[in-house]
Amino acid sequence: MNIVLTGLRGSGKSKIGSILALKLKMNFVDIDEEIVKEEKKKIPEIIDSRGWEYFRALESKVAQKTAKLKNTVISTGGGTILDQENEKAFKKNGKIIYLYVKPEIAAARILKDKNRPPLTNKESVEEEMKQIYKERNSRYCESASIIFERSENIEKDCEAIIEKLKLHS
Repeated sequence: MNIVLTGLRGSGKSKIGSILALKLKMNFVDIDEEIVKEEKKKIPEIIDSRGWEYFRALESKVAQKTAKLKNTVISTGGGTILDQENEKAFKKNGKIIYLYVKPEIAAARILKDKNRPPLTNKESVEEEMKQIYKERNSRYCESASIIFERSENIEKDCEAIIEKLKLHS
């Protein structure tokens, strides 16, 4: 089975995913990285040149392809799971884990990364994350097999996620 990580941008999907894959001797795929490879452009460049609608279509194409893999930890983009077809594809061969983090914490992490284009026209990243959280949290919860509240200790979180996976297998 695959392990599919969802949650707000800045929730640690990529970092947690790569560590889980190592610990569980699984493959690791980051959907955002796959999009960058396919387009040969960084995400902000894709958004600037083609727009969010094009990006979401591309994201779904990559998600559908990635969902067919086996024995893989998949880090999704923050909006990947909003598409219910993506959710269905992921659930056919995996468990979805929602990495919950408070929007304020996600915002603080995002401020450190220039590869994250704005999702809204809000004045601050924190305002944007609060709005995105409000819009997406119920969707993240609905789609998840496991909801995991992140701490600041990635290593400890990975061990706790592995334990939760054992309970849900």
